[in-house]
Amino acid sequence: MKMQHYLVISIVILTTFPILSFGQGTIVTNENSEKDKKISYSFITEHGMYMWWAGYAGVFVNGICFNKTQDLVGIGIGLEYDIASGPSYPIFVNYRHYFPSKTKLEPLINIAIGTRLCTWYSWKPSMLGLYTTIASGFRVKSFSFSSGLFVKSLNSDFFAGFEIKLGYTFNANKK
Repeated sequence: MKMQHYLVISIVILTTFPILSFGQGTIVTNENSEKDKKISYSFITEHGMYMWWAGYAGVFVNGICFNKTQDLVGIGIGLEYDIASGPSYPIFVNYRHYFPSKTKLEPLINIAIGTRLCTWYSWKPSMLGLYTTIASGFRVKSFSFSSGLFVKSLNSDFFAGFEIKLGYTFNANKK
């Protein structure tokens, strides 16, 4: 299968998940119905590794939360490093959905799409490329764990792989 097919499939997945998750109802009680509709600020930092050339990835996302912190839309910036492409800096739009749960463990999906600036790649000068990721995991209070797939590019070179990240979330509206 050609890389164009992978790109089209990634875009379809990245647009389908947010639409489906916004359609879910929120667990609401009458006494908290006003509080559930508030919008609040959220800051997320996640760090981990990815398997393509065994690299480090760290991201920082500033966003706003909807539906009592179940849906988050934000802008992120990151730092990645691997031997093949050296340091690179992704800049992306991030969407997260935390599924309602009666326990402290909340399942989540994480979708990001954007661009990345690479300072060098195969001994060539810096280039722009594509940055996409789709991951799932869970959050317990403010700590999160996620793993998923990514597709990245530099110029005309596409590559995909697997990533694992641990993180911390600060929600201004979360108890």
